[in-house]
Amino acid sequence: MNSTSYFYNHSSQWRYETVTAQELLSPLADKSRYSGHLIDFNVRAERMGWLPSAPQLGTNPLRIAEEAKKAGMTPVDYTVKSLKEGSIRFAAEQPENGKNHPRNLFIWRSNLLGSSGKGHEYMLKYLLGTENGIQGKDLGKQGGVKPEEVEWKDNGLDGKLDLVVTLDFRLSSTCLYSDIVLPTATWYEKDDMNTSDMHPFIHPLSAAVDPAWESKSDWDIYKDIAKKFSEVCVGHLGKETDVVTLPIQHDSAAELAQPLDVKDWKKGECDLIPGENRAAYSDRRARLSGDIRTLHFYRPADGENRQRR
Repeated sequence: MNSTSYFYNHSSQWRYETVTAQELLSPLADKSRYSGHLIDFNVRAERMGWLPSAPQLGTNPLRIAEEAKKAGMTPVDYTVKSLKEGSIRFAAEQPENGKNHPRNLFIWRSNLLGSSGKGHEYMLKYLLGTENGIQGKDLGKQGGVKPEEVEWKDNGLDGKLDLVVTLDFRLSSTCLYSDIVLPTATWYEKDDMNTSDMHPFIHPLSAAVDPAWESKSDWDIYKDIAKKFSEVCVGHLGKETDVVTLPIQHDSAAELAQPLDVKDWKKGECDLIPGENRAAYSDRRARLSGDIRTLHFYRPADGENRQRR
């Protein structure tokens, strides 16, 4: 998922967006083709396979395989058929219906609710449901251009998150807003590597001392979370088939699928063909036995296998 679209959507910043696509167009462009709100273009990009999204569909992806089996179809064929019929919709089309939003947020190596998140006051209101500094009026109250692809609700959905967990060794403002803070090791207390789009190098780190008191390395913390998850999911989750969307990848043969023009399958301009004018679909089973209850076994194994390579 690209974080810009994720937070723009779920922190409901789009509800206050007054800039339109037509204001950003080249004077040579046909303005009639670019109507609507900026978030509409995000939805169209997801629908036509250009962008990832989270959550992806407005239906629980773990239940789609069950319904497909009842219908005598593969999960992929069932998903395509349901999208055409409209019985399954994209989550981004109904972001505030009370279902299509994140519930849990794990924050790692980021002061999201302080310095790195753009639109701080919107995150406080719409993600956390707490005091905020929003002063402007949303599009409904100011009579602005509303989305065409996204369902508008007069009252935005506040406090979408149920749980915020932060891994940090600083008492950042994000920690102050978090439900749980897990103390993690500093740079000199773990073997690790890091980089970013601002650094043209990979920075390897070596532990000089053990983590202090109850703190652990990021890897050990996530191993413990996976272990506890495997325990509490018993009776709720077992062997599952997860239907996921796979956006068209850059620098791949799939990029040639839309070479000259853009056709939208939802508008009847073409048929819905996964991997060509829509993201591909995969009925992905959890690795090993496909049993989510074994998550804590294969997560550490993955790291060990990569280390051996």
